[in-house]
Amino acid sequence: MDDKPKLRSELSKGVMRGSGWALGIGGVISVAAMLRDGPRETIKAAIKAGMRGRDFASELYEQAQDLYAEAQTESNASSATDG
Repeated sequence: MDDKPKLRSELSKGVMRGSGWALGIGGVISVAAMLRDGPRETIKAAIKAGMRGRDFASELYEQAQDLYAEAQTESNASSATDG
């Protein structure tokens, strides 16, 4: 029983370390790209990545809304049959 909280804290530490490494490596790659291609190309690439990220986030949000609506409908239907 006592292992679960410890496992979660170790997992969260690992996730945080991995995120830090990913951001650090991403920063190094970005700086390298800027030095190679120049700031204009790097800014365009960042804008394109932002646009893709926004599209991904909006799709994810839409799917979450659909799941919520389905769960709410199922909950209402089960409440109607119970009552």
